[in-house]
Amino acid sequence: MNPPDQREWHRLFNTALNDQLSDADKLELAAVLKSSAEARQLWFLYHDNECSLSEMKRAVEMKTRRAGLSWLQWRPLTAAAAGLVVGIFGATAVWAFAAVKSPRVLEVPLADAGFEAGAPIPSSSVPQRPGEWSGDPCAIVEAQGRVPPREGRHMLKFLAASTTGDFVGSKNMAADLWQVIALPGGGARTVRIRAWFNADTKKQARFHIAAVAGADASTSAKELWEQRYSESASLAFARTMIIVDHDPATWEAGELTLQVPPQARVLVIGIAAYRLPVDVAQEWFPAQFVDDVSVSVTEEVLP
Repeated sequence: MNPPDQREWHRLFNTALNDQLSDADKLELAAVLKSSAEARQLWFLYHDNECSLSEMKRAVEMKTRRAGLSWLQWRPLTAAAAGLVVGIFGATAVWAFAAVKSPRVLEVPLADAGFEAGAPIPSSSVPQRPGEWSGDPCAIVEAQGRVPPREGRHMLKFLAASTTGDFVGSKNMAADLWQVIALPGGGARTVRIRAWFNADTKKQARFHIAAVAGADASTSAKELWEQRYSESASLAFARTMIIVDHDPATWEAGELTLQVPPQARVLVIGIAAYRLPVDVAQEWFPAQFVDDVSVSVTEEVLP
């Protein structure tokens, strides 16, 4: 069709919506949608279930008026038509067109997610490469007093909010734990980070999960973390707070959801325990734990 015959497009689209395509029409529709971006855009307007019926009608009518054409009779879309997927079968390929995206869950390997390796975690800043934990002083322990591990034999216990030790007047309010991961996928994605927390104290024990996304895996993860509140330095940042109950036999789940753009390639995860509101520095972190950390990435893709 050169120039495009939009009357024929409307005829094909309306016929498809009414499930009356002949074999010849299917081949013609496949050819139109393959060769014309404008036709594909118009086709998706017919099926965009995020638009109201009136919005779709106005959009298509506007295209028709621009072409000096009369509007073909508009038929209300049924619920089935709004989610219709039309398959056009050729000799070697199947053409499928739909406005609804489907999720794809991508696996994200997290190093020692349950702390079962038992290896000491370096007391340092944000790690420079993916696949390892680092942070403020902590210990991998088995059951401690009335607190059992959430899963397996081990869990992580927070010890201090500074690699130089805790002292009265210290400005460090939380003991931090970090890991850097490479983000899979290439489109807009939803990152979900989940961890379990516990504490054996009558004081209010608080934790957080935070994450910041960056575009370049070669960029310093420490620098990315330090600039997490800067919109110019990070692509996305989120944090959620978790307050645990006073029952050391139960673990509390914390979950963070972060939307990252297509250009995001690296993620710095931060997990922290806040020091208790007491005056004696040695009692800031008496018994605060994290266990069973997991990360999932969901990417929206056309089926």
